[in-house]
Amino acid sequence: MGGKFSIISKSICAAAGLLAVSLFPVSAIAGGGDSYQSAPAPTGRTIWEGLHLGGHAGWSDQDFGISQTTPASPLTTRSDSDDGFTGGFVYGSSWQFGNMILGTDSAYSFGDAKTGRNIAANGLNATAEVEWSSETKARAGFLVQPNILVYGTIGIAFASVDVSGTLIAGGSDDERAFGVVYGGGVETTMGNRWFARFEYLHTDFDEESFREVGGGTFDVDLDTDVVRGAIGYRFDWSPLDMFK
Repeated sequence: MGGKFSIISKSICAAAGLLAVSLFPVSAIAGGGDSYQSAPAPTGRTIWEGLHLGGHAGWSDQDFGISQTTPASPLTTRSDSDDGFTGGFVYGSSWQFGNMILGTDSAYSFGDAKTGRNIAANGLNATAEVEWSSETKARAGFLVQPNILVYGTIGIAFASVDVSGTLIAGGSDDERAFGVVYGGGVETTMGNRWFARFEYLHTDFDEESFREVGGGTFDVDLDTDVVRGAIGYRFDWSPLDMFK
């Protein structure tokens, strides 16, 4: 799976590079002539502006980075990564400034990713699991064609990290991990206000610690890599309209 992510990640990085290059006027790249113009805007907002809602689905690789702090019983066997399906919904708002698109994008994701059994020297065990995650990001992109947006994004994320097993004091515990998420992608309109996108995101969460039986902590340092697609609809309306 790591090889697949490496290939896909490089592809998305190339797309992000295209975004940086595209920020220069097209006339400068072409050596002169008229600069690139987007499609004529319809009355009111353009098809790139307004509140958007949609669903997403893809593949997620979870690296749990299992470790211990002053354990009473050190781990002898650990399984610290998992990958599998992820899905959920996306929402946000966008605004157009010439060929630039700026906005916000958020997502809620679910999926059952877990470490497997982490065995300690005395035979006790623990399993770490992520049941859901959420993210809120700023997004900036450039229209390389009137209906094709290349963008980069960065923001904050949260995840529910649950641990359970005979190694954990009380049998189970859960924490909300905070992280930084960044990535990029490509989005296209599909006539009227429907859109589709493909994107790669990396999230680096902070380390969470859970008390072990007999003393010490079971530490989980979560990182995720996600490749996903999304389909949604952009309304001719923005939450900011409520303040007008």
